[in-house]
Amino acid sequence: MPSCNQCGKPAVAVVANNPLCVDCLLKLQQAIQIQDARYVQEMNYLIDSMEATVGLYGVLPKYQVPQPIIHQGALTFHNIKVDQSVIGSINTGDAKRIDVCISHIKTSGNKELVKALKDFTEAIIAETKLSNDLKNQILEQTSFLTSQSLLPKEKRKTAIIKAVLPTLKNTVSTIASLSLLWGKLQPLLERIFA
Repeated sequence: MPSCNQCGKPAVAVVANNPLCVDCLLKLQQAIQIQDARYVQEMNYLIDSMEATVGLYGVLPKYQVPQPIIHQGALTFHNIKVDQSVIGSINTGDAKRIDVCISHIKTSGNKELVKALKDFTEAIIAETKLSNDLKNQILEQTSFLTSQSLLPKEKRKTAIIKAVLPTLKNTVSTIASLSLLWGKLQPLLERIFA
């Protein structure tokens, strides 16, 4: 399989004899869409100029300028609900990873852990007393722990897990709602990592 000539990842398409991976192909397509939108805006400007010169407005058809899709409303993965007011302030990648882990845990039948993770993650996201940086730090640590819980014991990063568990406990201990939920989640995770 050829490699992307931009970043070296496995290529999935060839554009003008250049193999591209998924990410680079997406970037190329986005750049083409931006360029096309500029051309359409320029054509509409020229149409407006012609109509102004002649003195007849609204006679010539105009091109529709493509609008980017901006997510409106709450963002729901499969398990975790994220309100639109916090979308820009959290790392949705970490929230998505936790959501995927919850789906895997759900298939294994551990309903108690699923509920505890879901409640804790949604509480982190909704907590207004946390700065965005601290919120993202807690989400990242939770994401790490949940992803490690899915790995076989021999593949887990045990030393890092042992460092993250107490750090996370100390971080959330100052916020009552998170401390209470962490009190439910921590023993479940410790049982898995024992």
